[in-house]
Amino acid sequence: MMAPPPALTPKQILVHHSADQWEEFVYEWVLGLKKVAGYVDVVGIGGSNDRGADIAAFLTTRKTDDRWHCYQCKHYEKALTPHAAYPEMLKIFVAVAEKQYQVLPERYVFVAPKTGASLTQLLAKPSELKASFFREVAKLGSRLTADYDEAVLHRALDLAQQTDFSRFEAGSLDTILEQHATTPYHVRRFGTRLPERPAVPKPPPEHSADEARYIQQLLRVYAEKYGCSPHSPDEARAHPRAGRHLQRQREAFYCADALRVFARDSVPPGTYESLQDDVYDGVVEVEERDFGTGYDRLNAVLDAARDMELGANVLVSYVRPNDRKGICHQLANEDRLTWCQEEER
Repeated sequence: MMAPPPALTPKQILVHHSADQWEEFVYEWVLGLKKVAGYVDVVGIGGSNDRGADIAAFLTTRKTDDRWHCYQCKHYEKALTPHAAYPEMLKIFVAVAEKQYQVLPERYVFVAPKTGASLTQLLAKPSELKASFFREVAKLGSRLTADYDEAVLHRALDLAQQTDFSRFEAGSLDTILEQHATTPYHVRRFGTRLPERPAVPKPPPEHSADEARYIQQLLRVYAEKYGCSPHSPDEARAHPRAGRHLQRQREAFYCADALRVFARDSVPPGTYESLQDDVYDGVVEVEERDFGTGYDRLNAVLDAARDMELGANVLVSYVRPNDRKGICHQLANEDRLTWCQEEER
């Protein structure tokens, strides 16, 4: 029996990305930098008329009118060269000269699968980069006026003369991939395994405000079954049967909440919510049946959640039995599930 071919590495996968897929990958990476870099927002503004910026990261709410960073995406079969970089640099100077942007970005980062040695060396020497840029512009000469209004081009080159070229840099693909691996997008894009799931915290003795609604629903169940006050968690906790049951439900809720936090940090937005929807779809018809008590309805729903197939969600292999119960209580916390329905009508 032949062994399966080795899995492609993220670098190998990126080689086969289209230009649009590459830009999506870079956007995901920059989003991952948002907190550490202090960005207030990140937007993709690429396209046929991108004005020298594919992705803009803003350091203030005034966006490109104030401090910002520019990420220029280039996905070529060959390494990025000065010849390919200089027209993009000129674009950003022209865009500011035309007042498309009020100020130059503080950082202008070329992001390509591979940056050639000649461009890498020039980027390490800003003064040489600047001189080389102007030599290239001089070679183009009158050809540039076919692309740009002469007065605008003159203002753009004046601006370039006054500019510190240390703002221009190229991203290292190894570093980008290392940082992208810390984002929730990495697993979906490259099919890698999720990190180990952290330990589940024990619920605190007193329930929090975030638990209020599902606890209230449980108290109604205990009032109906055991005669406890529907308004007193302390009375329910003191009851020999209701107290143990309440503790187990809270442990399940905290287990599911730990999975939610794990998903928030490990997979794309909406993944956990999709899992919740799958559980809801699997139990809602059970919840809508006629039952003699809310306690019976609750247990029937929890049994259905325990036994149901969860589909192809990337989190499925990380779901524990208590997560399924806890998701039901999360849904009850949002009033998507109700145990004592007769009282709600």
